Amino acid sequence: MSAPTVAVVGSVATGRSYDPPLRDVAVAARAAEEIGRELAQHGCRLVVFSSDEGFVESAVVRGYAQSGQARPGGIEVRGPYRADPTDFPEAQSNPELFDTRPEPTPDWEVSFYRALLQVDAILLIGGGRSTFIAGLIALSRRVAVAPVGTFGGSAEKAWQRMHGEPDAASEEDLSAMVSRWRPGSAEAVVGSLLRQHERRLSEQEQLQRQTTAETRRRAWSLLSALVFLAAGLATLPAATAWRSGTWAAVTLLVFGPLCAAVSGALIRNVFDEVGEWLRAAVFGAAAGGLSAVLFLAAQLTTNPNLLQGDSAARLGYFIVPVGFAAGLAFDAVLTKLRGTDVVKTHPVDAATP
Repeated sequence: MSAPTVAVVGSVATGRSYDPPLRDVAVAARAAEEIGRELAQHGCRLVVFSSDEGFVESAVVRGYAQSGQARPGGIEVRGPYRADPTDFPEAQSNPELFDTRPEPTPDWEVSFYRALLQVDAILLIGGGRSTFIAGLIALSRRVAVAPVGTFGGSAEKAWQRMHGEPDAASEEDLSAMVSRWRPGSAEAVVGSLLRQHERRLSEQEQLQRQTTAETRRRAWSLLSALVFLAAGLATLPAATAWRSGTWAAVTLLVFGPLCAAVSGALIRNVFDEVGEWLRAAVFGAAAGGLSAVLFLAAQLTTNPNLLQGDSAARLGYFIVPVGFAAGLAFDAVLTKLRGTDVVKTHPVDAATP
């Protein structure tokens, strides 16, 4: 599994109002460092936005750089192009760890929210309105998110929102995010991020496999439709080779529209994206076959000698398109046939004296 890229969001600055209020600010800063070290040990990449000590990025970067396991370019710094995003003290001693990517706008919100749409996971500690929005973005994108709610702030609100999301995280992981900070808590938080990320990757791989399989089935369905259509059209010249009025000529008059109906049903099924190819083929064959028989019966009623002479061969040029149209609209045809009252069973009204 590839290690995720984690955006670090939040603040624990004193002198600001938080809802809910912050708790254990000193412990929160130490926890951020521990999480940074844990992220480095698992090979994760950071995305940070400010070196201000009031934001948690500075503490997470400090722990990340001091871990001794940070990889070169593992700290991606995002910010407006007019700002200097390399003000982290660790950039002076370990410049190879930092990958500066200035945004082409002086508006920090644009660069901030744009980055949140590109990361694999988001870590939330404390914070205000932007932190809560970051949590909502993570939940809506279905990416891994770890709102450390034990220290209050909007991270706690994001945790409450996450708690209501089905399959967002396990009960054990959710409990670890709001439990009192202790040795091993950082490992639990990072472990939750990694498990969520792995589950998202598995879901994406499964969706990709399903999409590939669906594309393959759709291609086979269209190829089958082409084969059935060719078989139906092939009955037209074949009908002229047999002597009119024989069982072979009559069979071709039924077989041609039947194949064309299956072709139409398969094509309709591909466009509707239903996926039940066998069901569509059977229903299309039924609709096309019945429509062709009814069409043929209507012609024989008006012309009993239709199957004699060259008229039978010419009839195929009409009956094959009828079968294809019936297969293409098999649901409407079968609904109409099912709703037809062939034999009227209601009582005959008594004559009025």
